[in-house]
Amino acid sequence: MSTGEPSPTSTRRTVAAVFLAGVSVFLVLYETQGLLPAIRDAYGIDGPTASLTVSATNVAMACFLIPFSMLAPRIGHARQIGAGVIVAAILALVLPFTPTPELLIAVRFLQGLAIASVPATAMAYLSLRLPPAALPGAIGVYIAGNTIGGLCSRLLTGLASEFLGWHGGLAFTAAVALIFGLIVVWLLRHDLFPSARSRAVLDTDPGDPDPTEADSTITEAADRDAVTAGDDAADASADGDAAPAGDTVDDSGAGSAPPPRRAIPLSGGLWRIYLTGFLCMIVFGGSFTMLGTRLQQDPWHLSEGAVALFFLIYLVGTVVTTYYGRLATKYPRTRITLAGMVIALVGAGLTLVDSLVVIILGMSLLTAGFFLGHTGASAAASAARPGVDSTRSSAIYLTVYYLGTSLGAWLSAVLFADFAWPGVVGMCAASLIAVLVLTLTGAPIGFRKRN
Repeated sequence: MSTGEPSPTSTRRTVAAVFLAGVSVFLVLYETQGLLPAIRDAYGIDGPTASLTVSATNVAMACFLIPFSMLAPRIGHARQIGAGVIVAAILALVLPFTPTPELLIAVRFLQGLAIASVPATAMAYLSLRLPPAALPGAIGVYIAGNTIGGLCSRLLTGLASEFLGWHGGLAFTAAVALIFGLIVVWLLRHDLFPSARSRAVLDTDPGDPDPTEADSTITEAADRDAVTAGDDAADASADGDAAPAGDTVDDSGAGSAPPPRRAIPLSGGLWRIYLTGFLCMIVFGGSFTMLGTRLQQDPWHLSEGAVALFFLIYLVGTVVTTYYGRLATKYPRTRITLAGMVIALVGAGLTLVDSLVVIILGMSLLTAGFFLGHTGASAAASAARPGVDSTRSSAIYLTVYYLGTSLGAWLSAVLFADFAWPGVVGMCAASLIAVLVLTLTGAPIGFRKRN
């Protein structure tokens, strides 16, 4: 008689599928970020227009995360994940052959739409298919896939472009993403069609209800959790943490009725948290978007492959978020945020020095400071509060986060065209100072326990 638990083979297959899905879609998310000078020269466009190849994808992803999380239970989680990885990879294959910059930007927007379908539902799919004991580890594996994909999106494309040109670099990355996507579809084959779902790993007793007829309230709840996945998949992909302990708020007692919940939660300092994430991402997205352009100009003239290696600085964020939980147990989180902004300001200032060693040091400090602020804000957005839907709050934070990436990429290109790298540093400094002001004048920004 079945225990109702999925077999170990089924569990491994599900986790592997979601891991590779994360790698596949994040692999094509930032593929043009390190190639902006080549794209600008190939199409004869200016820097701000070229930067739209980064912004358009992130805008689409931000806009469609929540709609896709609502669509998944209607069309099937596995179908949505499978379709997302394949469509995103096919569109990536189209990119090298787009004849005009307008079409290139349009295809990148469609890519963002397809990419959004995966983080919008991946965690919900795991929660539906795996036993509770296996879920935390599976989510960690999925987040690792996002991190690997995001890093390789910049690194792999740039290194391939060194030997194949920028068209070949994009095509190579797209081919790798498509291979991963096909493997994902093969791993999900038992869940892709209703006729096969009865053979899924959730074996049940003959008298048990069909697992495909699970209580809709459970499915809906899991889908609301999926909204947080997205770059809490890019968030957590960078963060590597769930909301650390201590972020919860005293509730009003088990016997009392919960306070009414707003459609857009802004109370308890939440709007400050959203704005913190938005401003931090302007800094991070903007600085890395234009870093390659700067390094390919005087006095260095580095190649795309050499520039791609600078994206390894992103790994500093992995180290910072790994130890963030320990820091949060020793120091108030507002203090950590303030320290992070000061560190990022120092790092931004160091990048003004025309020395590759100093620029690496400066970008490393800027990255570390960014993740100190972003990790705390992300955790605070998903913390429980009376009268607040924490899943919806986290989804809003995630949406604002990607909008910050889009604005940062475009605005940094505009400022670079007029003021060179000091214009980008000025944008970063203004955003970081704004976060300092938000934190100092609005403490707590959602971190402290409230009675």
